[in-house]
Amino acid sequence: MSIRFEFFEAGCGDSILLSTSEETNILIDGGVAKTYKKKISRSLDKLYSNLDLIVVTHIDTDHICGIIELLNDNSRRNMIDELWFNTASETMTVINNSGHEVAGGHGNLLFRFMKDNKTPHKNNIYVKENLNDNIFYFGKDKDIKLTLLSPTKDSLKELRDNWNEDDVLKKCQGGDATVGGSTPLEDRRDIDDLYRLYKNKKIKFGGKDTFRNNSSIAFILTYNDKNFLFLGDANIDIINSSLKALGYSEKEENRLKVEFIKLSHHGSKKNINNEFLNLVKTDTFVVFTNGLHGSKYRHPDKESLMLILKHEKRAEYIKFLFNYSMPMNKKFPLDMNEESIFNFRVDKQNYWSLRND
Repeated sequence: MSIRFEFFEAGCGDSILLSTSEETNILIDGGVAKTYKKKISRSLDKLYSNLDLIVVTHIDTDHICGIIELLNDNSRRNMIDELWFNTASETMTVINNSGHEVAGGHGNLLFRFMKDNKTPHKNNIYVKENLNDNIFYFGKDKDIKLTLLSPTKDSLKELRDNWNEDDVLKKCQGGDATVGGSTPLEDRRDIDDLYRLYKNKKIKFGGKDTFRNNSSIAFILTYNDKNFLFLGDANIDIINSSLKALGYSEKEENRLKVEFIKLSHHGSKKNINNEFLNLVKTDTFVVFTNGLHGSKYRHPDKESLMLILKHEKRAEYIKFLFNYSMPMNKKFPLDMNEESIFNFRVDKQNYWSLRND
């Protein structure tokens, strides 16, 4: 039994393809528009079976545009068995596997691209009060389990109250993204100095986020009793509440153990906090960001990396995996020797795999 994750170079966005030895395939986000043609399409050509699921975590263009390109690809769009995407209205026309309409309502962004293709779609993805309603299985052998953590019903309502489809479409054509960052491109601030600022309450983590990020789909993915945490761009307070509802706590025996965490919102300090790190346990953090992010949006925030490295319950040795190489030297200049001082490693890595025989 084995599972493999491919971390695509997705411009300023996210895109991950996972495949198991049981031939279960799930695509999480599609990056910007060019990500599909340059990266995703080539990997899809190598698959022996359909995509069991596509998860479009939220409407930001750095997550959705590559999926729109896939839906417009005549040669590959029929390989989609199910697509998750929260739309502008609670009721909309949904197409089932037989190609028949099963509900009525208004069109929205994704509906424009899926109606003619009869793509099976699931709407209204949010955390329910009954915990069993937040668990989903995929693959012919049900080898993949997803446990939903975000969004909440209220955050999904906020998305719909603020939906502006035309604005989203215009941004998508350019393949850009509305994300932000404030830390320097070449961040030579010392980790210990940042920690002192944090302890003196000069640095804040978490807090209010955009309605788009608040609506982000996030989940625990479980394969063969191994957990992986995918946070999209989710609000960290929503994630913390969901983890606690599942019974996780800061007690060592009650922390959620995962093989890796895909950090929320490209490692932004607005999407992480100490409470979250108390609830989870891992030695590997995956960061989606690139040269464009580094020069324009400046993620990841070095404050986020500091919080992980200085956390009292951190693993003895930490690994940060980037899907691009550029942020490594910019956030951890080699002449500062931070990797050896704080016992961590930074790598460019486009694959992660696990085999259990």
